[in-house]
Amino acid sequence: MIANRPGSTRERLYASTTDTFDADGDIDYIAVEYALNGEPVKLTTAEKIHAARILNSRGYGVVDTARRVGVTRDTVNAWQSNGWQQGKPGPKKPRREPPKCGEPRMYRQHLRNGEKCDECRAANAAADRRYRLTGSRARA
Repeated sequence: MIANRPGSTRERLYASTTDTFDADGDIDYIAVEYALNGEPVKLTTAEKIHAARILNSRGYGVVDTARRVGVTRDTVNAWQSNGWQQGKPGPKKPRREPPKCGEPRMYRQHLRNGEKCDECRAANAAADRRYRLTGSRARA
């Protein structure tokens, strides 16, 4: 499983030649080596980042790196843009304010509740007209 098959042209990638763990003990170089070569292995987050960094430095694309490490390409891009460190989750988006009468989304809420509101109905009609004319829902 580890050795290349006779006649195989795929180069075997190696993570380290002397140590099996890093100084902190959180990266298993043997597990990283398995991941580098596309073999199934469970990795910690630190090992995944280390393997992704090695693959990136050897010219592998983001998609192939993500497939070998077992993460999404967005995760690999986030690690790379963060200096190959695990990123902290960003701030959450603020919640939208609840709709007020006179907005198209309040009209839809009125419809769901079986209510009638002429002001919201007119706002929805204006938004629909604007969308048909400009192709955009944004107000000018």
